[in-house]
Amino acid sequence: MPGSPSADVYDVEGFLALAAGSPDITLCAVLGRPVAHSLSPVIHAGAAQDAGIVPGFRYVRVEAGEEDEIRRLLSGSPACVAGFSVTMPGKPHALTLADEVTDRAAAIGSANTLVPLRDSDGAQTGRWLADNTDVVGVTACLDAVLGDTAPSRAAVVGNGGTARPTVAAFAAHGVHRVDVLARSDKALNLRALVESYGMEFSWNRLDAPELASVCAGCDVLVSTVPESAAGEYTDELSRAGAVVDVIYDPYPTHLLTEAVAAGRPVADGLLMLAGQGAEQFRQFTGATASAGAMYAALQKHLGLRGR
Repeated sequence: MPGSPSADVYDVEGFLALAAGSPDITLCAVLGRPVAHSLSPVIHAGAAQDAGIVPGFRYVRVEAGEEDEIRRLLSGSPACVAGFSVTMPGKPHALTLADEVTDRAAAIGSANTLVPLRDSDGAQTGRWLADNTDVVGVTACLDAVLGDTAPSRAAVVGNGGTARPTVAAFAAHGVHRVDVLARSDKALNLRALVESYGMEFSWNRLDAPELASVCAGCDVLVSTVPESAAGEYTDELSRAGAVVDVIYDPYPTHLLTEAVAAGRPVADGLLMLAGQGAEQFRQFTGATASAGAMYAALQKHLGLRGR
């Protein structure tokens, strides 16, 4: 599996002790359970290198996902803590515990980013902002495969957590119709979000006989489901004009392999991870790092360069 376990994993109290003893650095962390496999430290280390702030920046993993754990981190973190990346199961809690929420996080219904709010002098106020930068990650993938093309019709495979920021990214690209492709009518849960952006909603079961023609009619398709869920439909899904797969285990996925063989532009989950991480890093530090540098750090870490 991509990623590697690390000894650099803290529980909540261990992290707060680390923070209390590190007043002169910029300290950030990814929160999740499990979290040892997270690649977030890799991309943020690459960002710090690219931005030239390596000596004063540290990013660690924290095993935390319950509401009371995240509340403790928000209330107990000293001024050196510049922000948290949040994975499951903490994303819904990050949204509800924050003092302020960005419009996109509110629309999506979850947050993957927590940033301390500051006053006009730059001092932390003890209040926190929740954001969802997954939208930025999906947008980076869409930019990569679409270029200057303005997509009219787009498909998203799945109706889980990543499907919602994907819908928001479609809206930002001017998509008129969204086809949700899923195994069950739980896909209907996305209707309100799609229509809130003024886009037309449609859904089809993955095993529908018309799946191939639906995909062929889409300018771009984003798959948000595990390899095991998409595997038997890769021939049909790869018929879209361009293909994004946010999954990166295995790497590359069978869907991307099929799409490349069919001559389609593709983007992978590592680019999404780098894109959302670049925006997090900017919010955490005020410094700018390129998603390209973070993507390269991921490829180097995973031994994927040249593949």
